Amino acid sequence: MGGVYALDFGAILLLAHSMGALNPLVVDVLSEIEAVVVNAYRRNADPS
Repeated sequence: MGGVYALDFGAILLLAHSMGALNPLVVDVLSEIEAVVVNAYRRNADPS
């Protein structure tokens, strides 16, 4: 409970924009890599 379950796309897009990295590719792949990022956070948060 209380773990990561999704990404804040708005925050990610604002960060990419502020870094000058916002382009159509970022927008297209963001939803596809969300599961990979969330699973990585879950693995790293697992205390076992």
